[in-house]
Amino acid sequence: MKHAPLVFYEAESRGEQKDLWALNYVSESIEQLTGYPAEDFLGENPKRYLYQMVHPTDRRRVGAEYDRCRAMLSPIYMTYRIKHRDQGYIWVEERTNFVRQDSEHIVCLGSLVDTHAPVRIEKHNARLDKVLIRLNADVAVATGQDFIEHLCRRLALLLDCRQVSLLQVSDGQYLGCLVSIQDGLMQPRYSMRLADSLLAPLGSQPHMVRNLSDPDRHGWPILESMVHLEAFRLDNRRGRWVGILVIDHDQPRPVDSTLSRVLELYTERAVTEIERLGLEGRLQESEARYRAFFETAVQPSMIVDRQGRVVNINRSAARLFNADQNVEALQLRAILPDNQPDGQQTWPAFLAFVEQASDAETRQSQWQLQTLTGSTRTMVVHSFRVSVNQTEGVMLSFNDISDRLSAEASLREQHEVMNRRQQRLRGLVDVATRLERQNSVRDFLVSSCTALTQKVGLNQVACYQPGSEFWYASSLKPEQRTHFREHSAALQQALDTRHISWGTDSNQWFYIPLVVDDQAVAGLAILGDELILNDLDFLSMLAQTLNLSFDNLMQRKNLRSQAMHDSLTGLGNRAQLHLWIEQVLGQQPDQTASLLLFDLNRFKEINDTLGHHFGDRLLCEIGPRIQRMLGWRTSQNIARLGGDEFAVLLPDVSQQEALSVAERMALCLREPYQIDAMQLQVEASIGLSHYPEQGQDGHELLRCADVAMYAAKANNESVVVFDSHLDAHTPQRIAVLSELEVAIGAGQLWVAYQPIISAATGQVAGFEGLVRWQHPELGALSPADFIPLAEMGQGIRQITRFVLEQCLAQIVHWRGKHPDCHVAVNLSSRVLLDQALPGQIEDLLVKYALPGSALVLELTESTLLSDPVRAIAIINQLADLGVGVEVDDFGTGYSSLAYLKALPIQALKIDKSFIDDLLEDAQDRVIVESTITMAHNLGLKTVGEGVENEATFHELVRLGIDFLQGYYFAKPLPAVEMTEWLDSYHRSLEW
Repeated sequence: MKHAPLVFYEAESRGEQKDLWALNYVSESIEQLTGYPAEDFLGENPKRYLYQMVHPTDRRRVGAEYDRCRAMLSPIYMTYRIKHRDQGYIWVEERTNFVRQDSEHIVCLGSLVDTHAPVRIEKHNARLDKVLIRLNADVAVATGQDFIEHLCRRLALLLDCRQVSLLQVSDGQYLGCLVSIQDGLMQPRYSMRLADSLLAPLGSQPHMVRNLSDPDRHGWPILESMVHLEAFRLDNRRGRWVGILVIDHDQPRPVDSTLSRVLELYTERAVTEIERLGLEGRLQESEARYRAFFETAVQPSMIVDRQGRVVNINRSAARLFNADQNVEALQLRAILPDNQPDGQQTWPAFLAFVEQASDAETRQSQWQLQTLTGSTRTMVVHSFRVSVNQTEGVMLSFNDISDRLSAEASLREQHEVMNRRQQRLRGLVDVATRLERQNSVRDFLVSSCTALTQKVGLNQVACYQPGSEFWYASSLKPEQRTHFREHSAALQQALDTRHISWGTDSNQWFYIPLVVDDQAVAGLAILGDELILNDLDFLSMLAQTLNLSFDNLMQRKNLRSQAMHDSLTGLGNRAQLHLWIEQVLGQQPDQTASLLLFDLNRFKEINDTLGHHFGDRLLCEIGPRIQRMLGWRTSQNIARLGGDEFAVLLPDVSQQEALSVAERMALCLREPYQIDAMQLQVEASIGLSHYPEQGQDGHELLRCADVAMYAAKANNESVVVFDSHLDAHTPQRIAVLSELEVAIGAGQLWVAYQPIISAATGQVAGFEGLVRWQHPELGALSPADFIPLAEMGQGIRQITRFVLEQCLAQIVHWRGKHPDCHVAVNLSSRVLLDQALPGQIEDLLVKYALPGSALVLELTESTLLSDPVRAIAIINQLADLGVGVEVDDFGTGYSSLAYLKALPIQALKIDKSFIDDLLEDAQDRVIVESTITMAHNLGLKTVGEGVENEATFHELVRLGIDFLQGYYFAKPLPAVEMTEWLDSYHRSLEW
């Protein structure tokens, strides 16, 4: 049993078919025995069972023997036939033992061996002996090319390799293939440079072995899928290199003495024949090419003589022309149709093509040929002049390109379809872009029609808007524009169903409704082509694009309307008013026009008394009343600017006419308004500005009308026409307001300090920091010139931050000599009521390492009373920091003594207006004295402002004042000068 495959296995009977005996284990050699891998026999549900592969005649005997031996647990020794996947049934010998693992579980352990394997091995060795004997017989009588072919073929068989080649070496630089046998087939001869081949190392060595890689095979295509290459250098007796023997296989060749013996016997003979072949020249080479070509039978080919008679054909050509069963019928005239597609006669033209064949280069031409069954095919025919058996002929090879041409035509058609679709999609994007710029439904519809024909390339597009009965049609050919009557029914159906609908005729019309809020407001009729009608995705995208763009248009209209109209009254808003003014003045710049601006007097009382609901209903009555009074059909040019403020634009009127209209409007607005069961009455203060004298645009006209309106309110008049004297301070106010932030950054603001003197000791108790502005153009500005403007916006917070930073930085310096002094800073209500104020002050105190007592904040009574709840909370937070709070200008506002008890206030500053006439006015004296007494009774200190002379100073001290401040001591000075004054003042006290 030497070299026979031995298979070991373990099996058990399980499942419903217990006779099949499933394998738990089987050795890999089962594949050699059966032709199937081991995996096919393993697992819960194996693909194959060994029992099923037993020969049907032997299966009954094998099954009975298994049953007997399993019952008795005796061993099995028997032979039977089993089926191999490729070799049919073979005899095997089985030896098996049964083992019981428990009461119900028996497994068998066995082995199988191929009993005839040694016989096959002996036959193989005998065959090799015969091949060697045949090789000896062949080469004994063969010469030249025959010898080389026999040698290569027999050597391939003898060595069991895929390819054997014998190459001729010319001048030590070029290789020419004499014979190449691959898988038993003669391969075409070829030539190449030695330096470009894998065999270059043989120039310096007699033998080489190489494992081939993909780049190797790419450079030498004939190697194809070969893996292993072995080559031998062949030299003649003079030592000249004349040839190479190359052996290729898809695995390394086992080492034996066969090849060495063959080389020893036939190398010299092979060298002789190679040299002989080199002398035979072109005839031998041509016949070798011919034989190699026809033996490979890869390309459909035939050889014809110069008269067009077929000399030889290969099987591929016979199959190509459907002549497998009748090769004799395959003549040149049988495959040539009468005429070619261009109209020329085929036979003479093809004969001319054959006549022009050359042996120097291959000619090719495209022809329409036919098979013997009449099928027309397009082929590329290659012609090459050959010599066969010393007879001149022309070899024709055929490449059927019909399927390729059909595929290319189909691909071109698909490419054209895709290009047209992409062009339409790009056009659809352009359409969507153009539609996004439309501002009205009619413009949208017209633009849709023209853009879809021009950009998308639709043949005809028409649009219809019900209600207005608007119809517009566009066409690539203007003379073919369609008419509404042709589409009325189909369009109405699309509008009713709100879905794309199709025409009933053969003209390929379809209809797309434009839907907004589930209502079809317009429709488009489109004449498509077969490409569009079959492209449902494009149709859906087209409908979605149109409807989305239309929906965007309606949303833009709604947003534009909302942006340009007052949501409560429906009148135009401020932006709409400016647009109306721009349109009116732009259409007729040389006209005169007027703008009326008014608000309602006592309207706040109605809101506060009856509630905003009544106020809103009253505001809604204003526009219609003015419209009726003016006799206008619409409310255009009537706007609500906000709150109870309205404006009316009067185009093309004189100033006198506008004044008359304003007076009538004032009377009209004064008439009672009926709101539910209540009659309400309001009056209007109207300001009038006139174009072009008082403004060239809406902003300037509105500003002038605003000035006039506030003048009317101030003077209790119904109508005031703008006059320049009403607006004398406006330029300065605007300049101050716009330059405030720049002034802080540019260092134009600075702080002046005025000392606060203790009445008891005469010492300086502190300073009040007062902001100043040195304007580069307007000069020195007092706080009264810019603080009220700053309080209108965020500027007051920036100023307060600046003053606090400057004052705290300076008081650090002064407290070095006077550790108990403080600095006082004024706060407005806008700053006080800022919830972030305590935290900001705490950060500043930490920054300058100061206690809270170093800072006093001065607040007016109006500041405290603007929002008492929030003011109390914030002042308490400041008190927790130790910051002092004083009431500034006490007695000038609407004082409420309650806050004096509720707030942690430490002092009252009596206003300068009471101090000035203290010595002459008895009432002022009573007020000052009473204030001092009340403050002391409440535990508060008092500060007297505006002390101008020594008599007032002594009188205030006599009345019990605590602190004094005024020009008697020092006017507000910059920090440097105040430092000098402070040193001088203390020296005078010491003196």
